[in-house]
Amino acid sequence: MKYLRLIPTLLLAALLASCNTPKKLYEAQAYDQVIQRYAPDICDGDMNANRINYVAASYHRANQADHERIQALKATGQPDVWPEIYQRYCSMKGRNDALKCFPTKVKNGIDYRKLDLDDDLMAARNKAENYLVAKANQLLGTGSKADAMDAETYIYQLENTNSENSNLLNLRKKQMFFLADKVTMALYDKLDLPDEVIDAIFDFAEGEVPFKMEPSRKQSAMVLVVIDDVTLSPIRLDEVTFKEENGGKTATVTDYTQQKNAILKGRLVYHDAEGRTLGKVPFEAKSTFKHEYTTVSGDQMACSEETQRRLGGHSVPVPTDESLLLDAAKKLNDLIGQELRK
Repeated sequence: MKYLRLIPTLLLAALLASCNTPKKLYEAQAYDQVIQRYAPDICDGDMNANRINYVAASYHRANQADHERIQALKATGQPDVWPEIYQRYCSMKGRNDALKCFPTKVKNGIDYRKLDLDDDLMAARNKAENYLVAKANQLLGTGSKADAMDAETYIYQLENTNSENSNLLNLRKKQMFFLADKVTMALYDKLDLPDEVIDAIFDFAEGEVPFKMEPSRKQSAMVLVVIDDVTLSPIRLDEVTFKEENGGKTATVTDYTQQKNAILKGRLVYHDAEGRTLGKVPFEAKSTFKHEYTTVSGDQMACSEETQRRLGGHSVPVPTDESLLLDAAKKLNDLIGQELRK
C-alpha cells in the first residue's frame, strides 16, 4: 500500500516539471527563470542542445528588452527613472555573469559577449540613490504621518540599492520619530555608573531632541544608550629636560605635562515600535585634563623667548575621577543630541 500512496505524489511532481520545461517558461516570457534554472546545468556540462537554445534565446531577448527600456527611461530626463534603470542594469549583469562559465564553444555558438557594465551600473546607482534620498527626505519633511509612511517605499528601495548608504540610518530614524506614538530613551550599563553621571547623559533641554517622551499604552520606539566601556586613566606627569645657552650663560629647562582623562565608549541603538533594530551608531565621549608648565635652574637669561614665556607656572591639583567622568557624560549628552537632530 505504501507504494500506491506514492503514485499521486509522483504524478504531481511530473505534472509540475512539465509546466516548467524551458519551452513552457520561454513561451511565458519567464526568461530569467529559464536562465536561473538551466544555466547552472550547462556550466556543469549538460550539453542538451534544446536547453542551450532556450537559454540563449532567453538571454538575448531579456537583455534586448532591458536595453530598450533603459533607453526609453533615459530619454524622459526625469530623476525618478534611475532606480528602475539601475535594477535593469543589475539584471543584465546578472544574466551575463550566469553564462560566463559556459564552455567557449557554447559561448561562440550563442553569440555570448562579456558586457562591460561597471561604469553604467555605478552611475545609475549613484543617481538612483540621490533620487531616493531626496524623495524620502521630501516626504519626511512635510510633518505628515501619511507622508512619513509613504517614505517607506523609497527608504526600502534605497536599502535594496545600497544597504551601506550613509543616509539610510538617518532616514529610518526620522521616520521612526514621526510614526512612533512614543519614543523612550534608556541606558544599558553594567558598569555601575554614578547616578549623577547618568543624569548628565540624559539632561536634555526642552526641544533639544526631536521627539517627546510621553506616557502611552502603545508600544514605544526606543533609543538605547549602551555604555560598553569606561576608561579612567591614571595621572601622568611627563617631563622633558634640556639645556639652553646664550652668551656664555647656561640654564637647565624642564617642561612638565600633567594629564588625565575619562572616556565613555558605546553605541546608540535605534529600535522602532515593532522592536526591529534600525541601526547602531558608535560613540566616544572624552574628557581630558592637560596642564603644562616649565621650570628652570641656572641663569634665566640663557633661556629662549619661548621658554621665558612659559616660566612662572607650577603644578595644579588634578581633577578627580568623578569630576572627569561627569564632564565626559556632559560631552556624551551633546553628542547624543547632535546625533538625534541629524
